[in-house]
Amino acid sequence: MALANELQQLKKQYCEEGVLTIYLSTDQTSNDQKKGEWKIRLKNGLKRLEEYIQKSDENQLSMYKKLKKKATAEIVKLQLQLPKSIVLLAFPNGDIVLKKLQLHVENKFHWEKEPILAQLETIQKEYPQEGIIFIQKEGVFVIETSLGEVNNELGYDLDLENEDWKQYEGVAARERMASSANHRDKYDQRLEAIQQRWYKQLANELEKKAKDKGWQHIYLVGEQELISEFEKHMTFRNRSIIHKNYTRFSAKEIVSHVLAS
Repeated sequence: MALANELQQLKKQYCEEGVLTIYLSTDQTSNDQKKGEWKIRLKNGLKRLEEYIQKSDENQLSMYKKLKKKATAEIVKLQLQLPKSIVLLAFPNGDIVLKKLQLHVENKFHWEKEPILAQLETIQKEYPQEGIIFIQKEGVFVIETSLGEVNNELGYDLDLENEDWKQYEGVAARERMASSANHRDKYDQRLEAIQQRWYKQLANELEKKAKDKGWQHIYLVGEQELISEFEKHMTFRNRSIIHKNYTRFSAKEIVSHVLAS
């Protein structure tokens, strides 16, 4: 479920017994996190919350301790493969909503009768559904991304024999992109003559995908000449151009570099 839709569902949640909301930074590249300081922050944040509940409404203490124990266990499970941050919502009925983000959050701990979603809403606005289109001479590599994550990968190769596109998805798409760099000598006059028709066909297909998937933005990446040729066939207005060659980069690395540009 897209985060925007999920947030709408979460806004409807209300529990008299209380809801635990945790925003926790776990970025291992940060100097103050390398020794597992996130564990201390988690423990101290939950302890302060428990002390607050004891003073304000001791009747909720039992439920809080139950959800605190469950939430802690869920987060500790991730300690060998920590993302940059974790958002966790725990409900009295046993439901857990856990978000592993490659984005920074401010450490916050909440115990209210409804989930506290302000940070997630801000993140959703800043990192919506987007598409990165990496244009190469013999193919196009597409990444669907949101929240700084890779949602899907698609590769389109030029098939000179059939004068059409071949589509690849997932890991195969990334592998095809990498291997295509070794065959640049195939880029000849025949390809140039029919390239515009191919680009028009693919641009139309990708714009339809952008509409269907709710992309809010498109990044066109690659050499200036290729982008200019491809862009002639696009009507999608909310787009940016990045003149970079990311052939040797993984999809995750491409997303990171593009969003930081």
